Amino acid sequence: MIKKNTLILFGFMFIFTDIKSSRKSQVNDEIQIIQKTSTNNSGELVELSKDIYRVSKNKNYKKVIQIGEKIENLAIEEKNDTALASSYRLKSAAYIELNLNKQGLETLNKAINVAEKISSDNDRYYSKALISREFATYYSQINASVDLVMCYHNQCLENALKIQDDKSFVEKKYALLAITYLNLGMMNVASGRIENALVYLKQALSICQNQKSLKGDLEVSVLNELAWIYYEQEQYIKAAQFAEEAEKKEKLIDLPYIRRDIYEVSFKAYSALKKVESSKKYTNLYIKLNDSLVSSKSNNANLYSKKNKNNEEQANQSLISKTLVIIVIILAIIVLIFFFKKRDKKNITATESVDISEVDEVPKDEEDTDDSPTGNLVKKNITIPDHTSKSLLIKLNKFEKSQKFLKKDLSLTSLAKDLNTNTRYLSETIKQYKDKNYNNYINNLRIEYIKNKLIENPIYREYKISYLAEECGFSSREVFAATFKKETGVNPSYFINSLDKDFVYNKPLK
Repeated sequence: MIKKNTLILFGFMFIFTDIKSSRKSQVNDEIQIIQKTSTNNSGELVELSKDIYRVSKNKNYKKVIQIGEKIENLAIEEKNDTALASSYRLKSAAYIELNLNKQGLETLNKAINVAEKISSDNDRYYSKALISREFATYYSQINASVDLVMCYHNQCLENALKIQDDKSFVEKKYALLAITYLNLGMMNVASGRIENALVYLKQALSICQNQKSLKGDLEVSVLNELAWIYYEQEQYIKAAQFAEEAEKKEKLIDLPYIRRDIYEVSFKAYSALKKVESSKKYTNLYIKLNDSLVSSKSNNANLYSKKNKNNEEQANQSLISKTLVIIVIILAIIVLIFFFKKRDKKNITATESVDISEVDEVPKDEEDTDDSPTGNLVKKNITIPDHTSKSLLIKLNKFEKSQKFLKKDLSLTSLAKDLNTNTRYLSETIKQYKDKNYNNYINNLRIEYIKNKLIENPIYREYKISYLAEECGFSSREVFAATFKKETGVNPSYFINSLDKDFVYNKPLK
């Protein structure tokens, strides 16, 4: 396996802006500027949606969906299939970011159907290529097989290659090709097809070097991946050469997480080449940068925890106020009933026994019956009673200890049923208190389980990777290996070898 950000490995939309490092206030300011644009042109609105998607945090993906409604009406009016297909695609991407996978898939199918009708060849091929890439994102989000995800990347490539080199499409075509070659390279790495991976990555690098309009961070990523492949193949001189080139390019754009990867492969390659001074230099650079990144992440987590605590206090105050209002209303009703003597004893008892704060489940007809984007937006933005959250957290802790997360067929719906709650409350509680979406939460539990087995029980180190994957609930060896690397920072084989050598690699294990 190669050192890589899993978002690229699974073909997520390659967005070069480092969104995670942006300050929230800066992002909100940019979104406000974008939203001030007033237009009724569907094409301009598509670009507006792209801009908002680019800088979005979770709540702002909803804005992409809302604008999509307006684009659809205008595009249908204008008979603009290109804008309509783009709108569906961007809406789908926003749904997937919000973990609304069902709506994401439905909207993607609408997008591909519309894209087939686009009259302009270049517009049609470009639109179909982007939609295929979004299908790859969807299937990677639900942990489908690597081969299925790769199939959609290949469809993306086929369509991109059909685009003619006219002025309005040259830049878009080659940016799309470079990203697709990178994605296919990483998918082939995950499948163990190293020769194929090298072919794709070299094609991506060639485009980056020949198309000067492309942003430098893509070239840095490709160079870094090539360095890691050659290191894994024990071609240490080539590994060092590509790492050196990646380091030069990275200095121009500042990508600290990729820089850490470059330092790591550099000190490993130079160590294998027995170049002590160079190895020592990059080891020190790696340790210093890694400590800085880990510290930064810890500080961000503390800020998040403090914010959550303040939010919880505000929620408690709000709940107290609401409870007082409810009590006043109930007392007023009782007085009126007593005065008019129009309510029988049964109804009086029912009135006095109602405690609105204890409503846990959302009525069934409110959960999944409204398929409109607007309906989903309202449902997503929910407030969970404090006692319900606490109860759910206790249940989740029991669930973690029971190791039921190892079941392959486990889903958000089935877990919600087991915990006697609804999917909306469960999903929101995991997001707020575990700082993860449902899929990442389950994957983290599975990886921690198998990691502890490997540390505590040496016999597990003798098992095949495919057995380890099945043992902790993953559908395939490839998905397990990629997830393991995402969660621990190293691939399973390296982790096992490190344990065998009685040496745990100096890396933050989650």
